[in-house]
Amino acid sequence: MSRNFILPLLAIILVLAACAGSAPAGRPLQLVETTASYRLISHAFGETRAPLAPQRILALGEEGLLADLLDAGIRPVASNVNVPDNVPLLDAAELAGIALFPSAGDISLETLSAYQPDLIIGTRFFIEQIGYQRLSSIAPTIVLSGATPLDNYIETLTIFGRGEEAQQTVAAFRAEVQAVAGRLNAAERQVSMVTIYPGANIALWFDGPSPIPLLVRELGLQIRPDPATVNGLNIRNGRAFISLEQLTLVSGETMLLLQTSGVEGEAQAVVELQSNPLWQQLPAVQAQRVVTLDRIGYPGLRGQRALLADLQQALSP
Repeated sequence: MSRNFILPLLAIILVLAACAGSAPAGRPLQLVETTASYRLISHAFGETRAPLAPQRILALGEEGLLADLLDAGIRPVASNVNVPDNVPLLDAAELAGIALFPSAGDISLETLSAYQPDLIIGTRFFIEQIGYQRLSSIAPTIVLSGATPLDNYIETLTIFGRGEEAQQTVAAFRAEVQAVAGRLNAAERQVSMVTIYPGANIALWFDGPSPIPLLVRELGLQIRPDPATVNGLNIRNGRAFISLEQLTLVSGETMLLLQTSGVEGEAQAVVELQSNPLWQQLPAVQAQRVVTLDRIGYPGLRGQRALLADLQQALSP
């Protein structure tokens, strides 16, 4: 599935799995030098000469990368997204003229070549699935390896020689996060983060790469349950699936329900669980402190700002 945990990439994997390469871990993107004709960018897959003023950028990082580029005044020619008809936080005017294609669609190198990119930027997940060498045969290709949306924002602007500007922007946002944490008395607040998938599959969230738990952690909120106190939790990609009988683990005073309309049957699964007596006994349910957030609705730095505002409103006394 995509990094946003919504749509499987079976089409890409089946068609292009043989193309996927591997890259060393722990190698952040850096600007090595700027010449009269290019910027030399070091990243997880090697070094790439990026044109100084690319005109046809192909973005392979879903809504997060797309939002970061647009906020920086950079318009890609095309981008993959979860659902082309419903791109969160981006309006039609911003997206005009940008070709959007689904991450789970039938993507081929011929399709990508048709966009005639002069630079390809993508997150590591998509670059590995499609294949770095094959993408590089189309245009210079750079991979983002940030562990958080804020990291990826800095890396994205670094490609265009604006890394210091991005670092200052992120530092200002982090200062605002700490200010909000203080106003909320976040260190004394307990939250549980839950997703109800079709088939009565219940997941508890604890960490990234999903942006919501990342910001919850940065705010310093207490996440309940504390995984250190629960035996047998298998946390993968920031979440752990539990049985219905384990629903009592959702003990936070506030519940953040991370749902999306993009998965068929998910809304009905929520309705069905809410009618269960175990649900009615949860502290957040009894206190009427259940807040639903779109788990793919906060792309890029723009999304982090919107999410911070939503969390502040949801958690205010």
